[in-house]
Amino acid sequence: MQSTPLNAIFLIASCALSTGATAQNTYKCGDAYSQVPCPGARVIDATDSRTPAQKTQADLVTGRVARTADAMEKARLQQEKIDSAANASPVPPAHMENASAAGTTQAKKKKRKAPDYFTAQAPGEKKKAAKKITAKKDATKS
Repeated sequence: MQSTPLNAIFLIASCALSTGATAQNTYKCGDAYSQVPCPGARVIDATDSRTPAQKTQADLVTGRVARTADAMEKARLQQEKIDSAANASPVPPAHMENASAAGTTQAKKKKRKAPDYFTAQAPGEKKKAAKKITAKKDATKS
C-alpha cells in the first residue's frame, strides 16, 4: 500500500524526463540554413553549449541593456520636446508674412464658375469643339 505513492512519483518523474525536446538537425546549404538537407549540405550543431550560470548571466546583461536603451530613449524624447518648444517662435518671420499676403492676392483672382450639373467629356473634346466653332465662323465669313 505504501508503495503506491512511490510508484506514482516514479511514473511522474519518468514521464517528465521522457518528454525532453530533442533538437532537430540543422543543415547549412551555402549561405542559408534549413531543416531539410540539400545536396552538399553540412550538419550544424545548434545546441546551446552554455552552462545554466552562463545563460542566467547573459539574460541579466540583456535585461540591463534593454533597460538602459529604454532610459536613453525617454531622455532623448524629453530633450527633443524641450528643443522643439525652445525653437518654436510665436511670431512668424517677416518674409513669411509677405508670402502669406501675396498668397491672398492670388486667391482674389477670378475663378471660372463651376456648372450646376456635371457633364462628362472625353479628353481633348473642348479643343475639337473650339476648332469646329472657328471653322464655322470662317465658313460664314467667306
